[in-house]
Amino acid sequence: MGFSKDSYLSRFWRYFILAGVSFSFAQDVFITVDQFGYRPSAKKVAVLRSPERGFDASLSYAPGTTMEVVDSATSKVIFSGAPVAFQEGAIDTASGDKIWWFDFSSVTTPGTYYVRDKSDNLKQSFYFRIKDDVYNDILKAAMRMMFYQRVGMAKEAKYAGKEWADAINHDQDKHARLFTDSTNAATERDVSGGWFDAGDFNKYTIWNGNYIEMLLRAYLEKPRAFTDDYNIPESGNGIPDILDEVKWGMDHLLRMQNTDGSILSVVDEDHVSPPSAAKGRSYYGAPNAMSAYSAAKAFALGSIVADKRGNTTYAATLKDAAQRAFKWAEAHPDSMFYNNKAEYGTKDLAAGQQEIDTNYVTGARFVVKVAADFAMYEMTEDPEYLKRFEGATDSLPLMRQYGSWALDQYRIAHDLLYLLYLGYKDANAETKSLVQERFVSVFKASNYIVDGLGKDGYQAYIRDYNWGSNSAKASSGLLYEKMENHDAAEDYLHYLHGVNPFGMVYLSNMGIYGAEKSVTAFYHGWFNDENPAPGYLVGGANSRYTWADCCKQYDADHTAKGCGSASNNALCYAVSIPVGEPHEKMYSNINSGWPIDSWELTEPSLGYQTYYIRLISHFVQEKGVDIGEKFPSAIKKPVMTSESNSTFGVTSIHNALLISSPQEAPINICIFDMQGNKVKSVQVSVRGTQKISLETLPQGYYIARIANRNVAKSIPIAIR
Repeated sequence: MGFSKDSYLSRFWRYFILAGVSFSFAQDVFITVDQFGYRPSAKKVAVLRSPERGFDASLSYAPGTTMEVVDSATSKVIFSGAPVAFQEGAIDTASGDKIWWFDFSSVTTPGTYYVRDKSDNLKQSFYFRIKDDVYNDILKAAMRMMFYQRVGMAKEAKYAGKEWADAINHDQDKHARLFTDSTNAATERDVSGGWFDAGDFNKYTIWNGNYIEMLLRAYLEKPRAFTDDYNIPESGNGIPDILDEVKWGMDHLLRMQNTDGSILSVVDEDHVSPPSAAKGRSYYGAPNAMSAYSAAKAFALGSIVADKRGNTTYAATLKDAAQRAFKWAEAHPDSMFYNNKAEYGTKDLAAGQQEIDTNYVTGARFVVKVAADFAMYEMTEDPEYLKRFEGATDSLPLMRQYGSWALDQYRIAHDLLYLLYLGYKDANAETKSLVQERFVSVFKASNYIVDGLGKDGYQAYIRDYNWGSNSAKASSGLLYEKMENHDAAEDYLHYLHGVNPFGMVYLSNMGIYGAEKSVTAFYHGWFNDENPAPGYLVGGANSRYTWADCCKQYDADHTAKGCGSASNNALCYAVSIPVGEPHEKMYSNINSGWPIDSWELTEPSLGYQTYYIRLISHFVQEKGVDIGEKFPSAIKKPVMTSESNSTFGVTSIHNALLISSPQEAPINICIFDMQGNKVKSVQVSVRGTQKISLETLPQGYYIARIANRNVAKSIPIAIR
């Protein structure tokens, strides 16, 4: 090209520095692992992939005969073995990849490792740890997502981190009005608290009841999995932080209850980023039966937990609220409220539809009623609450053996209700026998998730990749956990942690927790750039995602009206979207609104999140206390202070990096060569100043990317 290597590098660095660009590297992952790691006693399988179909089909990888597990601290090979071809070399249908499995379960010594191909050392996995408490911090990050979603609370930097701090939001919820009588000041009431439901800022009572139920079930199943040090404002108060989070949502539901026991259905919030800038009035919707049933189950389970923990006053409050909500729902079973529907005078009241339509009286509506029944039974121990279920066991999909719903992965919550019922002392013996028989029968059915064991290249089978497929992954893992198949359950966790066709953690911004490739952007009303708060589980691959209908109206030269205007039309092709990919590859880190509609792929949801929290809680090291105990040492240990986690210094010195941090903080270091290949990765804990030697690298020019929870910096280095 007529210039020397040195002049090329000079031009490169000049562009890099003057353009102010964020240097990123394409990470084509051929050896996928759980990027957080594995428990010592757990099954450990790296999934090797050669893309054959889809966006990355031009890439290829043929594993050698020997794979190695390497200790990152010593660079010594501590285990080697042969990869095994999945289905004798057939292409995995869902992903379009040819796959091999490398089992290294015999590696149990705690440490940090990576897997590499002996025949090609450039083919290696991301780093991972083997450790008893390898998932504890990940559970904390997932729980902290709900803190970021809180409505009506300031996100102070010492809790949220400097990058995601915000002043109090939606204080106007304390003076919300009835949407259908919005000019009447007499309808004003306090509906504050609760959580933003998903990427939008609205609050939906039916779903809030579900989230509280899921968190409380997680706590009741594994109370010692949850600790009091998540760095939320309540941390250190002697109460597990999951219960502090639940109370934030529960108190909102109490404010939504009318004196007659009914429960308001929805709250519409003003949408501005950041949330503290939203000043428009908040509105609420009228009561309906499903909101009352859903709130009743939340109140009942909350009363049980509060009573077990000795908070008898709050337990009594919740018990009364549960009984009044349940009584009202039973008296008004057909009451409905449709939000955001012009024909009901509710257009623009929130988004989506919270009402459960009467067409699903044997499915979705019935399951909410039964879930409320079960919680009321647990609170009162009155077997009369079980009668609705026992009188109509075939109203839930599992019992309709040959119906399509019986095999529907999105009805697994219903299956969990059956398992719950089987554990009750007052369960009818004949009904129990029928349920057990049907479980065995359906588990044998083709296309149910059990049939997929061993038939999915990434070892986390679901039948369909629809909107919210990651929720189906988490709930499927939870069902296996309930069936005592811990290996299968953990495989679904591994999928979400990077064992997937993207080699990507499906939680957001998890670099500080050890992930080297995680979600960088998702659809959200607040976190709408490429530096979202950590710990959000996104919706995942969606085989039905495609161009909006208006985009399809383009002429070949893109001049047709389509979406209504030239500027709208231009939005259609502003980003590349995953269309026509193998189903498991129908995903991209995009956060564009209409007409890209990225919420169908990347939007997070408390529904996805709470399933994930419940699943991962079964695999953490139990460091908490039993349900009736307080933490003996209520010491708050901030993990997100702006000083310790937003500030660090880095300098390149001779064949080394000099990193300084005012307080002890974990920092990730990745070194890339000039072709963008990662050649070194390490996590260090720095307090003061620490020298990181790079002398093992060959002579040449590199880029060092150094990141903590909030800040990432890239600097050039030369090894001589």
